[in-house]
Amino acid sequence: MGLCARSLPFPWTSALGAGVGLLAFQFMGRRRRIAIENITRALGPEIDGASARDLARRTFAQIGRSFLEFLALPRLGPRGILARVELVGYEPVLEWARRGQGAVVLTAHYGNWEMLGASMRAMGAPMQYLLPPQSNEGSDSYFDGIRERLGIPSVKIGYGMRDALRALRSGAFLGMLPDQDARRVGIHVPFFGRPASTHTGPARLAYRTRSPIAIGLIEREKGARFRSRLIATLAPNPMEDESREVERLTRAINEAIEAGVRRRPDHWYWIHRRWKTPPPTT
Repeated sequence: MGLCARSLPFPWTSALGAGVGLLAFQFMGRRRRIAIENITRALGPEIDGASARDLARRTFAQIGRSFLEFLALPRLGPRGILARVELVGYEPVLEWARRGQGAVVLTAHYGNWEMLGASMRAMGAPMQYLLPPQSNEGSDSYFDGIRERLGIPSVKIGYGMRDALRALRSGAFLGMLPDQDARRVGIHVPFFGRPASTHTGPARLAYRTRSPIAIGLIEREKGARFRSRLIATLAPNPMEDESREVERLTRAINEAIEAGVRRRPDHWYWIHRRWKTPPPTT
């Protein structure tokens, strides 16, 4: 599939990905049901005249597009990537890069999040990704290889925070996706009005290195093109107690992501069980 994605013109690759996503909608019954249930509970059974099922179907198509587009990104190269992405409001972030200041750069499983990281790297931002190792080592190595070809090395979660802290202190932009269920290691803060176990890593890393946090989301435009907006910047307060500051920042991150999802709900990863971990009973 990777060879096919790289061989076709990029708009054709995107369209093929949409078809793959629609096939997945038909055959991945469990994920389809999770998406419809999540959408219904978060947004209601009807959204702007469309049913939750219709929105879930569009979500699957969007995910399929993003996956095949990701496989094709190295063929585009930096110029080709920037020709397809408009970055809006990122001047403060690019100034951090010019000063050599490390930053925690966040997005969500929203739109083509890999395209967002690649476009920032193409603009000169010193991107690195903090990622969990995947259970399939072959796939993990293959996807990391694509990112390496884009100039984005990976820092793996699971080996402590030392490498992540070192990267930030050396001036790297550490990219993270904090919008999935954090199980028992997260803290429960609201997301669409329900307590959701949320990763505290972004806030802790920013607090301990006194690094700013940037939150951006990327949206689709016509013709396999994209527009990304910087939707929030946050600054940790080093004078505040760490636990309270981590909770404040984590709440703010969820609020920013939720606002973006409400803007283009078909762009988000509704197939994930975001509210799987219940809050503590004590």
